[in-house]
Amino acid sequence: MGTITIPLPEEDLDFLRAYSKEQGTSAEAFLARQARNLRHHLQKPLQPAVIHATGIIAPDLAAEESHRGHLERKHA
Repeated sequence: MGTITIPLPEEDLDFLRAYSKEQGTSAEAFLARQARNLRHHLQKPLQPAVIHATGIIAPDLAAEESHRGHLERKHA
């Protein structure tokens, strides 16, 4: 198991210790669980509805220019 040191402001560290104690765990175990949950969440495949929605905006669309043009026409 690896170990890291994370500098935190005292206020955040106090909060983390108090919150994890309320949850019945240590600050270290709480952070380890959060990191594990994040990894599992990011490794999940996308939902079919999300995959379907990814094709709504063409990847080659110049979105900022298009939006700027829309605003210019709207407020002209």
